[in-house]
Amino acid sequence: MKKGINCVLGVLLFVNLTVLVSAVDVVYVVLTPDYAEQEFIEVLNELSLSYDLVRANQINNYDFSSAEMLLVNNDFFSNWQNIPVNEMPAVIVNGRHMDEWGWTRKISLASQNVPLHIALNNSHPIAEGLGANIQVYTNNEPDLYHLDRTDIFNGLEIVGSNTFDSGDGVVVAAEAGSVLTRPGYPNTNVNANSVFFGIDNTDFWTGDTRHLFINSIEWAMGEPQGSFEINLRTGQNLVSIPLLLSTNDVNEILISNPEVVSVKKYTGNSLVETSTIENNNGYFMESTSNSVLTVEGEIPLSTINVQLSQGMNLVGITSLSSIDLDSLPGQVIEVSRRNLDGSYSVATKYLFGWYNEFPLEPGRGYWFKTSQGVTWSYEPV
Repeated sequence: MKKGINCVLGVLLFVNLTVLVSAVDVVYVVLTPDYAEQEFIEVLNELSLSYDLVRANQINNYDFSSAEMLLVNNDFFSNWQNIPVNEMPAVIVNGRHMDEWGWTRKISLASQNVPLHIALNNSHPIAEGLGANIQVYTNNEPDLYHLDRTDIFNGLEIVGSNTFDSGDGVVVAAEAGSVLTRPGYPNTNVNANSVFFGIDNTDFWTGDTRHLFINSIEWAMGEPQGSFEINLRTGQNLVSIPLLLSTNDVNEILISNPEVVSVKKYTGNSLVETSTIENNNGYFMESTSNSVLTVEGEIPLSTINVQLSQGMNLVGITSLSSIDLDSLPGQVIEVSRRNLDGSYSVATKYLFGWYNEFPLEPGRGYWFKTSQGVTWSYEPV
């Protein structure tokens, strides 16, 4: 370990994780349980999503804030105005009320004497993994709903359109914060990612249609969010950020922590002040008093790749689970963590394994010593 590193004072930090979860993942609104689509339920089960089946006569008294996403069946609801479409993430498989919910002047129905196809906007995440043109039903019997080009409100993004008229939206997305407009009509504020899904007859769905439905749910729900607390002590704290943040600006991250007066990163052979905080790096935060740094962001789910340089690297993990040193690449020969008194505990790699081994924990920073540059890949959960 390089001289100069040992003289940096620091203290051990304590962390606490809160995953922001709802009582249930999805609230599935149906006229009665007999009208529930078994295919929808199978998809929710496949995605390991919990759900409440809410009947029409329960809508007025149901606490929708207890759910993360809304799924609306293709039923007529006399109390449609009490279904919080436009207020929470939603997949709306409903051809009855889209005009009342402010997405179109009126809803339209499409049919033809050959199996229906739609053209996809493959630049949108909902179309990921699908071709530019897909068949949505296995035969020509069922109809599908669409938002006609002459009626649809501005501000919506057409993901799938009827191949006979590319201006007609069969699968239509509204991103959170969208304002839908139409001359002569009041504006519609969409406050959460929402999808109109006009392919309602699940008895005739193709595999591509099911894929499109799953993509719609995942896009509407977005990445799971988490909150992570780092208890800072007076003085230097060696930390890292385990969540995917929406910003890397130090001032924004520390807006509620005026006690933090310095944030330093390791560059070359020295610690220097930084204005940004990145995932997978470790940082020295100096606090003038005991305080709690709370960060919120997406829970990492995909494989993380970290480029390590030869020699010393100041790193952290982008994970809410601890990582075993045995998962590190062979080029990492030493890992050090700071103790409460400012000293270091050092784990050393030998032929038989790690000596003085400890886990890599979320929220902490570590010194890695490598024999040569290498890319470290790991799963965050």
